[in-house]
Amino acid sequence: MDYFLLKQDPRYTDVPVLQKVTEKIDPWKLQDLQPDDLVEKALMLHVMSGPDSRFLDFMEGPFPLVSEAFMKLLKAYCADIPFKLTVLANVKHRQMKNYHIPFVESVEALHPASEWNQNQSVLKNMILLQESIRNKKVFRIQEGRKWRIIVRLDVAESILRRDFLGIRMEKVLLE
Repeated sequence: MDYFLLKQDPRYTDVPVLQKVTEKIDPWKLQDLQPDDLVEKALMLHVMSGPDSRFLDFMEGPFPLVSEAFMKLLKAYCADIPFKLTVLANVKHRQMKNYHIPFVESVEALHPASEWNQNQSVLKNMILLQESIRNKKVFRIQEGRKWRIIVRLDVAESILRRDFLGIRMEKVLLE
């Protein structure tokens, strides 16, 4: 079975940028953030954005954020994924958009042959251990301080059939 890494499409440059995240979330918990770490019913995060900024369906950052529509697709494949409602707000431009943090299962699936940069913070060439995945539809791996979401081929095809904005997928090697 093939797997794909979800990425924010770099062609979209005018996108909202999260501001002062560490005022709401303990910076030591960002890497291993859990739903219980966020006690508010809805997390309110301020963003820096322009009047023409594009709110993408998938945004990377210190943690992934997905739109309402993308959340529904993920729930269709993995009903047990917990999500945390997150409101992105720009008071200056009177913009508010609902997003969700997907708390996808973390899997230790990196093959020892995966290539890292010199300080082990960025994966240059990701290789996953097939036996660690066991036909999981959606999961995450830890790349340095970032979460990386991986989807199975059927989920990737479903994403491509819809009109999602700003999602890029990259095939992942398996061993």
